[in-house]
Amino acid sequence: MNWLATLNESQLQAVIHPGGPLFVVAGAGTGKTRTLTAKIAYLIMQGVKPGRILAVTFTNKAAREMKERVIDMTGPHAMDVWLYTFHAFGLQILRRHIAELPYGYKASFTVIDEDDGKKIVSDVIKDLGFDSKMFSVKALKSLISLFKSNRMEEFERSDEEKIYKGYQTYLRENQLIDFDDLLIYTLELLTDYKEIRVLYQHRFDHVLVDEFQDTDVIQYKILKILGEVHKNLFVVGDPDQSIYGFRGANYNNSKLFLKDFNAQEVVLDKNYRSTNLILNAANKLIANNFNRPSEKNLQSDLGQGEPIVYNKEQSDYQETFYVVNQINQLIRKGYQYDDIAILYRNNALSRLFEDALIKDGIPYIIYGGISFYQRREIKDALAYIRVANDHSQDFYLKRIVNVPKRSIGLVSVRKLEDTARHLGISMFDAIDFVILRGQAKESLLKFKQIILDLKEAFDEMEDLYQLMPVLMSKTGYMDMLKLEDSESSEDRMDNLKELQSVFTRGDVYYEGTFYEKLNQQLDQIALYSDLDQDVTEDNHVKLATYHQVKGLEFKIVFMVVLEEGIFPNDRALMSTYELEEERRVAYVGITRAKERLYMTYAERRMVYGQTKMGYPSRFLKESRLNTDVPKEHVTYAKESHLLKTGDHVDHQVFGRGVVVSVDQDIATIAFAMPYGIKNLLESHPAIKKVKK
Repeated sequence: MNWLATLNESQLQAVIHPGGPLFVVAGAGTGKTRTLTAKIAYLIMQGVKPGRILAVTFTNKAAREMKERVIDMTGPHAMDVWLYTFHAFGLQILRRHIAELPYGYKASFTVIDEDDGKKIVSDVIKDLGFDSKMFSVKALKSLISLFKSNRMEEFERSDEEKIYKGYQTYLRENQLIDFDDLLIYTLELLTDYKEIRVLYQHRFDHVLVDEFQDTDVIQYKILKILGEVHKNLFVVGDPDQSIYGFRGANYNNSKLFLKDFNAQEVVLDKNYRSTNLILNAANKLIANNFNRPSEKNLQSDLGQGEPIVYNKEQSDYQETFYVVNQINQLIRKGYQYDDIAILYRNNALSRLFEDALIKDGIPYIIYGGISFYQRREIKDALAYIRVANDHSQDFYLKRIVNVPKRSIGLVSVRKLEDTARHLGISMFDAIDFVILRGQAKESLLKFKQIILDLKEAFDEMEDLYQLMPVLMSKTGYMDMLKLEDSESSEDRMDNLKELQSVFTRGDVYYEGTFYEKLNQQLDQIALYSDLDQDVTEDNHVKLATYHQVKGLEFKIVFMVVLEEGIFPNDRALMSTYELEEERRVAYVGITRAKERLYMTYAERRMVYGQTKMGYPSRFLKESRLNTDVPKEHVTYAKESHLLKTGDHVDHQVFGRGVVVSVDQDIATIAFAMPYGIKNLLESHPAIKKVKK
């Protein structure tokens, strides 16, 4: 166990803790994952059977990486450790026991994602005869989720409750469950069915939890039930990084755990990420929160480091120019674009920074964009696979019955659905019986034959990698994209090619027959979320919200738009609880920085079409190290510009030009005749800096 020697004193104390409930308060960058995986490995080396260890985390990526580490540390028998996300753990329980519940589910149910849920809500609204213009499907789906998870006691309107009941009925009649159900039904089984509860209370000798600060009320109840017999609950988290209240995370779970289990506590506060001036600012900021179940003081061995730069600009545009200018200076000092992140409170704030980066030719990506598995072409391909795999999947059949277009309109689909209901059969089986005129019936029969051909091809397959080429050729989907000849069609084809990689890797990850591997792969895809995305682009500046980069780190961080009413937001100013969560978000932002941190704001900003005065965020003052930072290191620039004298630019109308001077936000530019000297806003969208 040489890896024990790599742990610091606090980490080792947690790992060799003899048993019983333990709360490991792991500050940002303090080796949380190393401690958790070392604990699992230590238990195995102490003789605990891997199959009697349950560890839960929040992303599939984290679960996979943790399992790989434990296997490296202890050997292949560690494969038997139950290492899952909360939702994947729930799926394991439901696959075994869901038939016990009084809702008519079979073990072969299908998990739907958020977009699928919205589509069902939309269909239910139409089926009930409501005016769809009177509802926001996204808001309704959120309300349903809040109600199902007991975060909302009742619906304010009776029609919302009717839609909820229609939604639940549709799920159960079609053997579908959503992400909320994965946890709700698991809790119901553990709470109301004694044999199942006792089975899993004695199934595991140890339960370990990663990112405990992000657990919600239902997840905590599940953990409490699983741990109430052996009490070997080992939870790792940082209450100061609890920033997912809007997703249901319950900040008070940390206090509840300490109280309910009379748990001991180990604090990890040696940081391996950031220099001490950055950590001191984070410590000073978070000390302003009164509701903290456990306090800590982060320190590192990485020296004092560069002072934090606090920057004020006159306008929002000048703030973006300042950031661009600093990035260029950092690149000249030897940093890479990949070392840099620009962080803001919400996605709507990215646009100006994108414009400035584009103008200056700086490569960037928006981190946390549309998840791979949420893309239309991927969902279409998976729908084909699901219907071919199980003809009774009406929900997915409706998605692809007219994709590519086959002259099967909404009226025909509705008649097919009504026929299926009347006969008590699936829509697929009802194709033979539905009465339709003209080409619609012929097109439906052709569609049915495509599905049957796919099924026949699947029956002959042994490996998942064989699936995508057959799927694309038989459905005509790739041909459809080729004919589109649009800017996005090539990207969509590339995405489908990447799906081929997913199934090819599935042959390595899963065992069993073709269908056993396929069902495991489909289950895994259903559990993916936006937290599982990998950023593979090389050497780009990252633009992201604080929530999207939690858990990541960058050599250089720009925290931008630090203004009252934006960060903290207006809503938080009315609530102490929400203000403290906003402060924790700022704390997460500061602790992403390893070497350099810039905190900026503007005195004027365009908000929803109106120019408003901006006042510095209280988080600037609260984190400011007045006693530690010499005044000359605190930068308050009077004015920043994207352009400077001598820069070469390109104008969409006037062509190439040279900047003669810049005064406030007006650039004087000399263009070739016949245009001559022009005075233009340096932020004008027609202007772009170019190389000489």
